[in-house]
Amino acid sequence: MARSFHIAIGIFLLPTLLSAELLKKPPEVPQELNFVRMLDVDSYAEATNRRGLGAQTTWIRTRYLDPDVNAFVGMLMGFSHFNQDLRIKSPDAPDTAGLMWNWGIDLGLQRGKHLWELDLMGTTLSSDLGAGLGISGEHQLGQRLIFYHRTVINLFAGDAILDADQGFYWMWKWAGLSLGYRWFTSQHMDRSGPHAGVVLRFKNPKIPFLFPSMG
Repeated sequence: MARSFHIAIGIFLLPTLLSAELLKKPPEVPQELNFVRMLDVDSYAEATNRRGLGAQTTWIRTRYLDPDVNAFVGMLMGFSHFNQDLRIKSPDAPDTAGLMWNWGIDLGLQRGKHLWELDLMGTTLSSDLGAGLGISGEHQLGQRLIFYHRTVINLFAGDAILDADQGFYWMWKWAGLSLGYRWFTSQHMDRSGPHAGVVLRFKNPKIPFLFPSMG
């Protein structure tokens, strides 16, 4: 009788024990359905329309592409340092700073040779905190040549900055060169000019999956 009781208890607890053992292991996702994890770094030096002055900019972004629907999410940050301080709001008593910082999330679609992205960001300049909205696109023109465009509106209380950049990437494997022109203007300021830089693009399953509320 006791032996039968122990066997019945064992059969009853077996599914629970197996489930606990499975939870100790990470879920196995087929490679073709796993997220494609990408990290991009775009850094360039710009010659602004002020003689002898310039700017340096770096954009860092992650993209986690779901190959089932060819859509992605990720995070991004952008830093722009200007050798001559930026000036926003009233020209008589402006807020000034040499550094503008953007941060937020990117959402987008990959369709064949074309990529479209929406950037939802915050932006900081001096003590001013604002909101940024960006639209980006990338279009493969050949095996190594990519045409890109990125337009961001940075909204502050009493002023706004239009940051529109377009140009070309020439990629060789995970590294490349960039060449473009950037329009950077507000009500009382213009820091537009051509730029050149380097592009780094990594695609690796070991890139950490970092995204708000998703781990």
